[in-house]
Amino acid sequence: MDLYNFRLPLLFLAAFGCCCDGSPLLDEETNGVIGKHVTFKTTVISMNFLTVSWSFDGAVTTTLPILTNLPLANKTNIDDRYKNRVTYNATTCELELRNLVKEDSGEYVLTIVTGEGSQLIGKVILNVLEPVTDVKISSNLPDPVEIHSTVVLTCSAKGSFTYKWVNGSIPVVADGTHIMLMGKELTVSKVWRTDLRGPIFCIAENALESGKSPAFNLTVSYGPENIVMSQTPVAPFLKEGSNVTFTCSAISDPPAQLQWMFNGVEVSKQANLTITKLEGINSGNYTCLASNANTKHSIASQVSTISVVEPLSGTNISSPSEPLIAGISPVNLTCTVAAGKADRVDWFKDGKPLATSARVTLSSDMRTSSFVKVEKEDAGVYKCQMKNNVNTDEASYTMVINYGPADAIVTGKKAVKFEEPIEMSCLGESVPPSTYAWKLNDSTIVNATREKYTVEKASLKDAGTYTCVARNPLTGLTFSKTHKLEVTELGTVDSGLSGGAIAGIVIGVLVAAIIIACCFCCRKKQTDVPSPY
Repeated sequence: MDLYNFRLPLLFLAAFGCCCDGSPLLDEETNGVIGKHVTFKTTVISMNFLTVSWSFDGAVTTTLPILTNLPLANKTNIDDRYKNRVTYNATTCELELRNLVKEDSGEYVLTIVTGEGSQLIGKVILNVLEPVTDVKISSNLPDPVEIHSTVVLTCSAKGSFTYKWVNGSIPVVADGTHIMLMGKELTVSKVWRTDLRGPIFCIAENALESGKSPAFNLTVSYGPENIVMSQTPVAPFLKEGSNVTFTCSAISDPPAQLQWMFNGVEVSKQANLTITKLEGINSGNYTCLASNANTKHSIASQVSTISVVEPLSGTNISSPSEPLIAGISPVNLTCTVAAGKADRVDWFKDGKPLATSARVTLSSDMRTSSFVKVEKEDAGVYKCQMKNNVNTDEASYTMVINYGPADAIVTGKKAVKFEEPIEMSCLGESVPPSTYAWKLNDSTIVNATREKYTVEKASLKDAGTYTCVARNPLTGLTFSKTHKLEVTELGTVDSGLSGGAIAGIVIGVLVAAIIIACCFCCRKKQTDVPSPY
């Protein structure tokens, strides 16, 4: 016998029984997802029930029985439309509904008739939701430009859901002016490069599940800005034949396109510009130009101006070829350079800057040093130093001044003892060194041609006036100096006495000898006179 046939009588019987307070169901409303299952939970503890029934009241259907359970007969009748879709728990009266479809949305009623005739009724609303799938974000602009673009991001998905936006893991907060949220749309007005760099996610969710979009990175085009150009080596003047490299960078997204301009003309589109073996034609103004194809903006760097200078080489000092004679020869020293152009010329003498005077002058271009008449103190090492903006080159010249002899003196003893050695020296300043001749009492001494004159053993004939004659073989000038020498058998005269004192002593001795001799003669004559007597 079909238990369903007892349903109406039992319900009628229950209508006259007493009803228990409260619903035997745990929830008044619950949610399910299409294709999944839901269990209607109860608060029932096993009792002595006469009947338990579940029914469904849909939005487009009349009340449909699902199942009827007769605990005493241990029988359960399931409607054909729900077979293989429901599972009933006879202990708790709970019902599991599987393979949910949208049409399962509606009110489910649990009716229990106890053995005492009491009736328990519970109702629960089931909302069958569509599953969340295919969540994704799309943008209205593929390449928004900073400040100039308004970006609208749209979240799309399948199923029943509401939307949430997160930047990384932080919920996006709308301010109503710059960032606005309207359901599935996120609008950023006058977008900035820092807006929503997250990445950004859209979350579509309902009460039971959620779906998250793939990461979306909002790329905002901006720039170029903060352009920087550098030069290596850093110098406004560069040697001819050397190398120079220019580099350029700018903040930009997408990366800036670079152009190198030389005197306003494009020469390269590389990030770096390198010029090897510089020539004079490379002198000029270099500029880097950065542009962004998306923003349509461009910016120019500062101008780098270089001058390619030929280095100096082959510096030389031209000078007279004939010998220079003090007090006679005028001199011009001229400094020239074989290659390059000098911006400055400096002269040095013996390592110090050349001092000018009325006798020593420099030309207006500093290239010629002029001496009206050279003097012996002009002798020394002269250096011409040429400079330009890339190097220094120099040349040296040794000036030799011929002069003298001058300030000659004769050194030696003024008196020597008989057979003592004689040594005299004749000294005088002269360039080149002087030649010498010696005279004694105006007679030339043979083979005496050195600055020193020596005699191994003095004799009386070596006494007299000696003359040293110094002669400069180049200038032809001569200089004479005399020296008197006494030779005596009385011993060596104090070299500290003057020639006059020595002569006085000798004369005094001779006079004394004569007087003694005269006295002796007079006495002898007196002795020889005969007596008159």
